[in-house]
Amino acid sequence: HPDPLAAPRRPCHPPSMPRNPRHGFAALATLATILLLATLVLTLQTRVQSNIRIMARLTTDLQDRAARDSLHDRLRGLIADSMAGGAAPKLDGTPFILTEASRNWEVRVQDVEGLIDLYLAPPDVLAILPIDAATTTAAREQALASLQPGERFPVIAMTLARFRIAPEAVEGLVTQSSTTGSLRTATMPEILRVRAPNQQPGPREGEQITRVTIAITRAP
Repeated sequence: HPDPLAAPRRPCHPPSMPRNPRHGFAALATLATILLLATLVLTLQTRVQSNIRIMARLTTDLQDRAARDSLHDRLRGLIADSMAGGAAPKLDGTPFILTEASRNWEVRVQDVEGLIDLYLAPPDVLAILPIDAATTTAAREQALASLQPGERFPVIAMTLARFRIAPEAVEGLVTQSSTTGSLRTATMPEILRVRAPNQQPGPREGEQITRVTIAITRAP
């Protein structure tokens, strides 16, 4: 029989095994590999989505360009008829709708002699525009001093910048392709008619129209 006065024996446990540090390093390496793969997959997905968006935009741009080219071909006959005295389209920038490539397009055809020429228009004609004519005239004279007689800036956007004119204020109202400084009142845009109701007919009013500009945009 066990001695009741003897101290109780403690249960014996097997000695614990020391931890292997290599197991921790392997777990960290595995986690790092998983994070690296996830990053690579995310980067690849982002690049693929970006390429898809770029391709979609390029496709849309090509389709729009093809539609505009087709519309230009269709407009040749219409504009020729109008220049010869036909009824449509009007050559004063009045918008009309044409359908091409399953889309509606807003088309404006404008006789350049019905627009205000930035180089040749006298100050009183420049004053028809919604701008400060005095400031524009002074800026024009300063800009023209750097050009040879008869020379013009390559694009109208550069001309507007040099003449200190906000492009949005005169969109569709000005040109640098006219041959006179006066307006052909029969083909003035409506906004110019409103701003200059007493504008006198120009010297080429009765002459045949020989040059027009065409603007084609998606219909709203």
